[in-house]
Amino acid sequence: MIAEAIVSFVIGKLGDLLVRQGAALFEVSGQVEWLKEELEWMKAFLKDADVEQNDERVKKWVAAVRDIAYKAEDVIDTFILQIEQSRRRGSVGYSQIFTSFVDEPSARHQLGKKIKEIKSELVQIRHRRKSYGIKNLCRGEGSNSMRKSLQEQRRTSPLLEDTEVVGFQDDINTLVARLIGGDSRRCVISIVGMGGLGKTTLARKVYNHDDVKNHFHGRAWIHVSQDYDVRDLLHSIMRCFMILTTEHHEMNITKLKEELFKHLEARRYLLVLDDMWKTEAWDDLAAAFPDGNDGSRVLLTTRNKEVASSADVRSSLHELKLLGEDESWKLFCKRTFLEQYSSFPTNLEVFGRKIVAKCHGLPLAVVVIGGLLSRKARLPREWEKVLNSLSRQFVEDELKIGRILALSYEDLPHHLKLCFLYLGVFPEDSEISAKKLIQLWVAEGFVQSRGAETFEEAAEDCLVELNQRSLIQIVKGSSMGGVKSCRIHDLLRDLSISKARAENFLNGDTNSLSPCKARRLFVHHGISKYTSLNQSNPCLRSILSLSLDREEIGKNQLDLLYRRFHLLNVLHLHGIRVDEFPTEIGTLIHLRYLGLTGCVTRLRRLPSSIANLCNLQTLEVDSPNKMDIPSEIWKMQQLRHVRVPGRIKGEGPKAGELSCSSNLQTLTSIDADDWIQDCLGELINLRKLKIERIDFSIHRKRLFDSIPKLVQLQSLTLHGYRYGLIPLPLISNLLHLYKLCLRGGLARLPEFHEFSPNLTKLTLEFSCLVQDPMMTLEKLKNLRILRLLELSYLGRQMVCSSQGFPQLESLDVHNLLNLEGWRVEEGAMSSLLHLNFFCCRRLKTDFRSAM
Repeated sequence: MIAEAIVSFVIGKLGDLLVRQGAALFEVSGQVEWLKEELEWMKAFLKDADVEQNDERVKKWVAAVRDIAYKAEDVIDTFILQIEQSRRRGSVGYSQIFTSFVDEPSARHQLGKKIKEIKSELVQIRHRRKSYGIKNLCRGEGSNSMRKSLQEQRRTSPLLEDTEVVGFQDDINTLVARLIGGDSRRCVISIVGMGGLGKTTLARKVYNHDDVKNHFHGRAWIHVSQDYDVRDLLHSIMRCFMILTTEHHEMNITKLKEELFKHLEARRYLLVLDDMWKTEAWDDLAAAFPDGNDGSRVLLTTRNKEVASSADVRSSLHELKLLGEDESWKLFCKRTFLEQYSSFPTNLEVFGRKIVAKCHGLPLAVVVIGGLLSRKARLPREWEKVLNSLSRQFVEDELKIGRILALSYEDLPHHLKLCFLYLGVFPEDSEISAKKLIQLWVAEGFVQSRGAETFEEAAEDCLVELNQRSLIQIVKGSSMGGVKSCRIHDLLRDLSISKARAENFLNGDTNSLSPCKARRLFVHHGISKYTSLNQSNPCLRSILSLSLDREEIGKNQLDLLYRRFHLLNVLHLHGIRVDEFPTEIGTLIHLRYLGLTGCVTRLRRLPSSIANLCNLQTLEVDSPNKMDIPSEIWKMQQLRHVRVPGRIKGEGPKAGELSCSSNLQTLTSIDADDWIQDCLGELINLRKLKIERIDFSIHRKRLFDSIPKLVQLQSLTLHGYRYGLIPLPLISNLLHLYKLCLRGGLARLPEFHEFSPNLTKLTLEFSCLVQDPMMTLEKLKNLRILRLLELSYLGRQMVCSSQGFPQLESLDVHNLLNLEGWRVEEGAMSSLLHLNFFCCRRLKTDFRSAM
């Protein structure tokens, strides 16, 4: 129940208000304390109200409590805004864009008045609960030891794709045979079935089948979805088959198709188009794919038979069926008891088989319910509760998958409910950046750190737990062993949006949009219609425009956002071209996340007023231009992540006056300058650092002195100025450094013991090394990814010795123009999975046979 999560969230805000603004509250602090305690009592009753969720009286009472919590949040944030406004009034350079200012005594008076109104409403809610016979509710809670066990599993379980596939072997064999045999013409083969049947899972199994990989010269996997852009699809496909250049980005769609056609003309290729919704999608792409009678194939997945048939009328459809009883039971056992399914407890089997029967053979339903039960106590009464809950939520002989999925949602802790509902902001079938998602969760206040861990580490735990509960899928893992990207299934996304809209938690991209009630707004099309609204929305906390249309909004429209939405926590504009940032941005004092991404902005500078964003945690601007960044950013105490391509302008802080030093974790794409001398050594909590345009003659000493102090560093990128020499400071003491990228000349490659001992990914470019780097790098025992890019090595021969590179999984070698031979001795690179040589034109060695 989200109401419990919302009330908990507001209670936390009230506690924070009492701590941070105690002096400003003065005589109203007692009323704030009363409100906090009253909501805590309400939360105690809400905790178990979902037991009677079919009771309309309970639903209305819960909705009333939720609305009171929202109102309390608005009162708190408005008070903080007024206090900050009062304190800034008269400050030099502060632009007064509000219609009126409120001094501190007046703000306290208004706060007291609003709390009295809320108190009156809470008293009425309490009386209604008694008057309408809403009794106290009780529900058992899991043991602490069980919770600790789950947390430990989250931290230690590998984030691997589920390899347990049941009931697909015949389908796999059939599809593999159709892909590598049959007609020599280019065939389009379609996998058809309802959502949750496993179409994508089956397609991926076939795509990664050894016989398929060996048969085709090139393969590409593309998600299409309902809202697709032909140009973006072509770019994505081209990236799989060829190197995408700047010229390709400037081509029109017709020219892109011609280029792709020319590249594939002499090759046998496989293209997978996953999740097709419209017949026009293949029509828009077909001209780019030659039919050379060489056995090329297109494999698509869709829920719509018409889409499948129209793609190739001569090709029969491959329709997925529901699982049989035995297959469903086998999948359920594997998902519920993992590797122990062969010894299924007899006292649970009767309930288990009844639960499986309710899933009617839908794999997604079996997996989700199995995942839910895998975390329940293995007691008959616990399984019977799940069975009874299923029975209440199914209509006779009709599968209600949404209800099944909702069961897993309802079982989430309240903070995970908020995290799950937030996934609805992302476009359907999109690959979601874990880093972005985590920072948004933190900015929204959904997660709390525990002990010494950071907010981001706590949020990543949430991400992993959602994956383990089968509510998201991990798409890519990072080189540091974490999560790089994830995806949410369409049905689960529908569930998250439905739940969020019902609670006014989240809304967007719908004709029934009610922006005055929604707390968060996501927009995938037409952000301009929201900036032109004639009314303000004082309760709005987040605007996330993940535009698929590449829109442009002007300074005046941005001004309207700042004037109307005073309480924003998150402003994320993706794919929106913004040429200038109004100075009024500094008035959004609650803003914690500010992002302009999508590589279409033409910003040249950030205003100094950005330093007035006293709560800002993440500043992300994605631009092809170098930008002027005001040195005032060093004064921002809450700043945690800065990703801006630019130069820091102005005088830096004096020694010991660096306000952001304790919180800053990410600082990327910043040009080297005087700030290195003044600040770098104090940023001791940095996790990710990228410095560009380093001048060896100027910055050597400060880099050597500062970087060894950054003991929390996980990722380090150093780019030399105009490809000149870059200094490599001592990094062997940086035990958390997993990723290192060096772009620029190296006088020598460090000895293996001079690298971080836990290094897993290394990239070298323009290093101009004259000695074979393999002699040193093969001794890095934990190295898993190695990229030797343009002019990183000038020699003619490379040798990988026996037993060298024991953990290396991926090797990319690009543009080594002098390289003629590469010898791989027996036993070298025993873990290699990916190998790519590109533009090494003099290379003659048949390295495939050498391995």
